[in-house]
Amino acid sequence: MKKTLAMIAGLLLPIGLMAAEHPKEHPTMKSSETESKDAKKEHPGHEHPFSKGWREERKLRNEFDQSVKDYVKAQSANGAFKVHDDKLGKDWELKLDKVHKNKIVHLSDKPFRCFACADFQSVTKGDKTKVDLDFYATRDDKGVYTVDKVIVHKVNGQPRYTYNDKNEMVPVNQ
Repeated sequence: MKKTLAMIAGLLLPIGLMAAEHPKEHPTMKSSETESKDAKKEHPGHEHPFSKGWREERKLRNEFDQSVKDYVKAQSANGAFKVHDDKLGKDWELKLDKVHKNKIVHLSDKPFRCFACADFQSVTKGDKTKVDLDFYATRDDKGVYTVDKVIVHKVNGQPRYTYNDKNEMVPVNQ
């Protein structure tokens, strides 16, 4: 099992499960979108969609995406995912738009931990607020993700926090 986890980690790090959504928040990481474009120019034809590495990365991204969707569905009541906003002192009732599964940030290998953003829309009548939530999860030896925490990252595009060069969460100076 350790060999499998090491192989997965080896696939994820170079392929770049990085936070293109958070380029300033992760200064030590490069955007996977930028890396992909540069790699295609420098090595055209080297990214084959049927390679084992590509399939593994895609599988892991899809597993994480589905885990977040399942978590949101399980925690929802009357069609709304509720999350408490400590800063505003209110509870948001939200509907999931999409998980940024192509922008997953790898945090550690043992245990395997990562996070990704997900876009939500308020379901309150007349409220058009968009809320970006970060879902932190741990993956066990059987490949099952457990959502450890959910944090309000942005409200209507305004970030609440960023990351320093040690990937420590720090407030945004506004």
